[in-house]
Amino acid sequence: MTIAQTRPTSADSAGAASNHPVSAASILGWHGLPSGVASDAPALTWGVHHRTYGQLRARARSLAGALREAGLEPGDRVVVHLPNRGETFEIYFACAYAGLTVVPTNFRFRSRELALVLEDVVPAVIFTEASLRGVVETAVAEVGQSARIVELLADEPGPDYEQLSNGPELTEYLPGTDPHLVLFTSGTTGRPKGIAMSHRCILEYAAQQVVNYPGITRDTVLLIVPPLFNAGGINDLAIATFLMGGHLVLFPSGGWSAQGLLDAVDRHAVTHAIWFPTMIKPILQTRAATSSSGESLKAVVVGGEHCTPTALRELRAAFPQAQFVNTYGLTEAGLVTQLPHDEFELKPESVGRVSRGGQAIDIRDADGASLAAGFVGEIWTTCNFLPEGYWHAPELNDKARLDGWLNTGDLGRVDADGYLYIEGRQRDLIISKGQNIYPAEIESVLMEIPGVTACAVVGIPDPEFGETPHAVLVSARGDLTEDAVKEHVTARLASFKRPRVVHFWDSLPLSDANKVPKAEVRDRIMTGSPTD
Repeated sequence: MTIAQTRPTSADSAGAASNHPVSAASILGWHGLPSGVASDAPALTWGVHHRTYGQLRARARSLAGALREAGLEPGDRVVVHLPNRGETFEIYFACAYAGLTVVPTNFRFRSRELALVLEDVVPAVIFTEASLRGVVETAVAEVGQSARIVELLADEPGPDYEQLSNGPELTEYLPGTDPHLVLFTSGTTGRPKGIAMSHRCILEYAAQQVVNYPGITRDTVLLIVPPLFNAGGINDLAIATFLMGGHLVLFPSGGWSAQGLLDAVDRHAVTHAIWFPTMIKPILQTRAATSSSGESLKAVVVGGEHCTPTALRELRAAFPQAQFVNTYGLTEAGLVTQLPHDEFELKPESVGRVSRGGQAIDIRDADGASLAAGFVGEIWTTCNFLPEGYWHAPELNDKARLDGWLNTGDLGRVDADGYLYIEGRQRDLIISKGQNIYPAEIESVLMEIPGVTACAVVGIPDPEFGETPHAVLVSARGDLTEDAVKEHVTARLASFKRPRVVHFWDSLPLSDANKVPKAEVRDRIMTGSPTD
């Protein structure tokens, strides 16, 4: 379905206000902070900056008032093109109060990639940093838009932003215009796709996490490592922690290191975190070689990609006081399954059973028929809070959704006890250090190179990143080099999408359907036999 860009009438707004509509703004309260949340309780920390709950609420409501005063109406979009910093959450809640839709974008995007997102959402305002303004302005010009750009400085909010977030607070109560949040991921066609999340979806997903994850309370200190343009940063655990009145600590974007992470855990007495499997080995090595303790950790959610039982066992031994929860989920459907700490040794290869709170899964064959336990098929899921669909992409909704169920695009099986095992990806998605990379996007850029007649991009296992993209090119040019190909991609796409290795072959294999069999390409690369 196409997501409607609703603009409620004044009558609608008045009725909704009197009933306190479903809105993420309720997390910070309509008339004041919710019961049990003190105004001076810590809410956000990033770098040298801090926000209490009182400050976060006041600044969000002031920013909401400024955006409404600037002429934005319910349903208008606000793009946040920033690295990890606390202002993103101020904007997030400001949009909730003002009935606006917030769209965090990948700050690593080049102008070409950002332009595709702007073309889809047509933002009224874009918040960005001074160092990223050139990319934003170029992208805006490419799509012929006139969005207002609000610039923040690198190490502080800056005068433009401070003026907006310190003025009169919004006094009216606006309905929670849906969707509240649109998260863009790489698309299988090479074009980013936006996942539209309603206020109800966000709130129920947060409640699901509180129920399923251990010990999320107002004493929680959550370290957010993933970028805030990802569900793992802005949605997973973050909103649940705010819901309970806990404290969020943002890890800076770029320059990740295991030592930096462990130092942050100790410095802020972090209790909860999300770790990707590719982070585990350096964390263990660093902790063994230094005085880092991590003793404050109570629970760590492990997800984003496959995690081996060996890695989880090593984590459990290194941090015996913490509970490690292995999970399987996706932006489109929340926390699908989880393997609690105390069930790990029962089913160490599994990603657990369906989460409490209305989640369900079904394993189906290619014709949509349900399969019995033990059979591998497509993983379908449903829950009470499925997102409303893909932003302005009815063809994706038609393909992925059926009668309230969502096709995850992954393959798996369920055993007789209801535990799910992931067997592979139906699509050719590459997950590199928690970042989703779709080959089609890179392939479309590679085909722009003069002389390239065919190409294929596949994910190759990597001990540090989980997977890295490798490109295979068939070229009529003898002077084309690997460095030239990488430079071409880097100039057009975010750096994490650049192929780690470029292979030059005389030809690519073709199936009977005249398609390149990616599994065969991957096997040839890994065995070093491109001409078999």
